[in-house]
Amino acid sequence: MAEDDKRKRCEEVNKDMISSLPNVIIGHILSFLPTKDAMCTCILSKSWRELWRSLSNFDFDDRTWKSRIIFGNFMDRFFYVHNSRENSITKFRLRVHGNYPSSRLSQWIDAAIKDNIEELILWIYPDVHVPLPQRVFSCEKLVVLNLGCGIAIDLHGVAVRFSCLKVLHLEGLPMLDDLASIENLLAGSPVLEELKIEHVDCRSRNALRVCSSSLKRLTIRFTRIRYYRKDPGCRALTLDTPNLELLKLTDFVSEELNIQQLPCSLVEASVSVAFTHFFIIQVDTYIDMAVQFLRLIMPIVRILRLCETTMRALTVQATDPPRWPSLVYLNSSVIPKWRNPEFAPQCMRSSLKVIECVDFEWDFSEIEMAEYFLKKALVLEKMAIRFGRGMTHNSKERVAKRLSGCDIGSEACRITFSSP
Repeated sequence: MAEDDKRKRCEEVNKDMISSLPNVIIGHILSFLPTKDAMCTCILSKSWRELWRSLSNFDFDDRTWKSRIIFGNFMDRFFYVHNSRENSITKFRLRVHGNYPSSRLSQWIDAAIKDNIEELILWIYPDVHVPLPQRVFSCEKLVVLNLGCGIAIDLHGVAVRFSCLKVLHLEGLPMLDDLASIENLLAGSPVLEELKIEHVDCRSRNALRVCSSSLKRLTIRFTRIRYYRKDPGCRALTLDTPNLELLKLTDFVSEELNIQQLPCSLVEASVSVAFTHFFIIQVDTYIDMAVQFLRLIMPIVRILRLCETTMRALTVQATDPPRWPSLVYLNSSVIPKWRNPEFAPQCMRSSLKVIECVDFEWDFSEIEMAEYFLKKALVLEKMAIRFGRGMTHNSKERVAKRLSGCDIGSEACRITFSSP
């Protein structure tokens, strides 16, 4: 009798509970697995053999396969089988690093895109141009669109109807030099909340206007110029985003920075701008423009990150420093040849609680900068010093000793040191 009870308990413990679930629920569970793993479940039993066909969420990356030949052959068979299914794909992610014919990649993408698509992520890393089917721009259920590198977009004569699109990422695309196409995409996305534009090699001097009343999170990264100084025009960036909450701006390309409507809801900003010798305008004019741009967001932002060149532009105008009345957190690269401003910003006395100084080296002016913050920030709770890679152990100890013994305006402040 004891043996029978023991056997029954073992059978209960080892019972396949998952297989007894409805296929709809099993399919939902499989959708959270990497696509390759989800498809491998077909070997578990006969009842599982066809379950993967009910999936509507697929994520393919040729780096996870033994060879790109196997991956390519699988994708051909997958879409041949998938086209015979009634239910369409709602989420499709494809990342390709191998060299495949552009026509073959186009067939895969074309087969995946149906009217019910909700999330589409396409990254083609080789130096090929794969055209995006124009019917994508009329997929009214699309919520997430993330395109990178080799995807070619042609919007000439195309009406964009993204009535549900909330997330749009465009990175390294050939079309990013056609700034009118970007504005066309934004005009057809009335509920867009997150926009990311990243372009390494900018070849156009045209102006870009980011206009969206629904946008909450904006990331722009323009890092390198590929046109000539003598080319006509003056590249400008204008933000018309009144409900923006987060701004991440890295722009070493635009000669003009403008804000059309002040984003009163802006909480966090990261700004990295710099003058380059490709610009037509003079350096003093550029600094005045950059400072004016920053002054527009200073009264409202609470979290701020500044690169060395941006911070230096602010300190150049030391006789009229920004007030920063609401600033709570400041992250800044240290500034060689730092000069203490004549007047401390308002936030130093009332709101600034955390300061991070990054890329700290053994330089007297950098120590002066840290000492200035420690002395003037009267409600500071934390000063974080992050050393640069060139700092020796002895240099770090000397900096720590110097700063730990300097005048500190806030009794609650603690100083931390870290290395990369």
